[in-house]
Amino acid sequence: MANLDAGPSATCGLVPPVLDFAALPARLRRELRADHVGETVAVRLYEGAVAGSRDAGVRRFATSHRAIEERHLCLFDGLVPPPHRSRLLPLLRAGGWLMGWLPAKAGPPAFYAVVAAVERWVDGHYAAQIAAARRLGADDTLLALLEACRSDERHHSEDAAHAASTRPPLARLLAAVAVGSSRVGVVLARWV
Repeated sequence: MANLDAGPSATCGLVPPVLDFAALPARLRRELRADHVGETVAVRLYEGAVAGSRDAGVRRFATSHRAIEERHLCLFDGLVPPPHRSRLLPLLRAGGWLMGWLPAKAGPPAFYAVVAAVERWVDGHYAAQIAAARRLGADDTLLALLEACRSDERHHSEDAAHAASTRPPLARLLAAVAVGSSRVGVVLARWV
């Protein structure tokens, strides 16, 4: 049986870097705004899963992994000042909750398929973002934060993949919709 508890976060001991956010290159500000949205949505996804599932394993997994996403969100709350956050946060919070609730309602295979797919996509997103941040001359403490969050997301994807016993068609469909929604959400969060 898969371990349903998230391990310790790679972000333990990190604090938000002290940066003049407004002085960062525009592309980096947009990426950090998207990260803030992503971590907000991740917290809501796990909250929606707890609300939508009666399965003890799903609820345990969601509660454990939500704690790490909350840690990430606290870091990005400290990094991205409120005036620079996405104006779409209320809508995206609701979408995140639904992204967790619906697959949890559909059953454990759907929930784990969605988490594995979305977190795998987030891992790749962070990898590309870290490479861009390096090219833009980002501060080492910011790069360390992004790397630590990426590590946690990779572990979340692996945890969900190990917990999934099967991937029926509905699970694959919901996973594809969730990844597509994540892509659209990132694009919107960068600009609005």
